[in-house]
Amino acid sequence: MRRRALCIAILQLVDALAATACLTARSPSPRSFTIDAPQPKDPSTAGGLIVAVARVEVAPEYSGEALVYQTSDHELVRDPYARFAALPSSMLATAIRGYLANADFIGDVVSPASELPPQVTVETSAVKLAGVLRSTESSSLLTIRFRVLRNGKGPAPPTELFLKTYSATSNNPRATSRAVVDGWNRALAEIMGNFESDLRTSLVAAGLLSGGPQPTPQANRTPKGE
Repeated sequence: MRRRALCIAILQLVDALAATACLTARSPSPRSFTIDAPQPKDPSTAGGLIVAVARVEVAPEYSGEALVYQTSDHELVRDPYARFAALPSSMLATAIRGYLANADFIGDVVSPASELPPQVTVETSAVKLAGVLRSTESSSLLTIRFRVLRNGKGPAPPTELFLKTYSATSNNPRATSRAVVDGWNRALAEIMGNFESDLRTSLVAAGLLSGGPQPTPQANRTPKGE
């Protein structure tokens, strides 16, 4: 009886190990994705504004490398098999600098500690960076808050030019991690188009920029990836 019980226990252990091996073999390999800067345009505009872009602050729930999905109004889950290639704060900062560098009224984009003194500083906070994966829908949600400061001369403190929050939602054709990241890239292109337009208007009003040709309306822009 004892031998029979021992044999049964061994067989059960073997079955459990085999099942675990099958699950491990079927698990997808982790995939890495990026939030991308646009393709660079012509060299910097001569006489354009010098803008400093500070590091991007990302809300804690979205600040890790794992992609985050919103499964209900009050529930977030992290994808164990899909992640960013780097922290989203770093990739968003690089992408935002790239968009601003392409703006026709900006001469250069630098860091706040640059030896080249910037006339304005852009502070950025990513409030939401979530994907929606449900049986009936797939979308990418992005909310970014921009604070623009006019830098004072000498010891004079900076003054706030404007503070505004932008949100964009990209409806995705497929419920996959790749589609969600592509949607975030499209949403960022939309937000940056609107932000650049508001930034130009604010700079003209503050006397930091002369009036001139307005940027192409966002409705006529083609975000990267479309």
